[in-house]
Amino acid sequence: MRPEVHEVPGWGSRHPNFETILTRTKPGLILEVGSWLGGSAIHMAEICQKLNLETEIVCIDTWLGASEFYQDHTDPERYRSLNHQRGYPSVYYAFWQNVVDRRFTRVITPFPQTSQIAARLLKKWRVRADLIYIDGSHDEADVLSDLQAYGELLSPSGTIFGDDYTSHWVGVQNAVNRYVIDRGLSVDTKNPPHWEIVIP
Repeated sequence: MRPEVHEVPGWGSRHPNFETILTRTKPGLILEVGSWLGGSAIHMAEICQKLNLETEIVCIDTWLGASEFYQDHTDPERYRSLNHQRGYPSVYYAFWQNVVDRRFTRVITPFPQTSQIAARLLKKWRVRADLIYIDGSHDEADVLSDLQAYGELLSPSGTIFGDDYTSHWVGVQNAVNRYVIDRGLSVDTKNPPHWEIVIP
């Protein structure tokens, strides 16, 4: 008998907007920037399975934790969740076990790398994604860099969206706003805390 599989902990990884966007876009390739324990990737894989889509989800993460994870060493949700082994975070193994437990190893492909190096490699390999989900670092400069780099990897009819467009994460708000203003675009924030770049 297969052991019970518990829900993957995360922050907003089961937001209803995922299903709205995936149902609309029916992506063949999803790039996820920032995966952590795999909650949102697994949720997207479940939706794709329900929609009978042949989708690959590439998860780009260092699995080392963003800067906020190192602010408070007593925080069980952040610093302690890094689960250091011999001084090195072991989160990747928890992520992959979650993927294996849910039998999505043929759908979810981990890419353990910084977002910027991964973007350069994907560009070199001429990868174009139908859907890009940005949820890595919350620092303004990093979010803006991710938007600039991954915006170049979007297919002509693709969609780019992300999480944490809130006053708590002002760096995310500022970066998204700067990106759309610089390009004469707009941002849809009607499904908070998700945001979506509106591309005419």
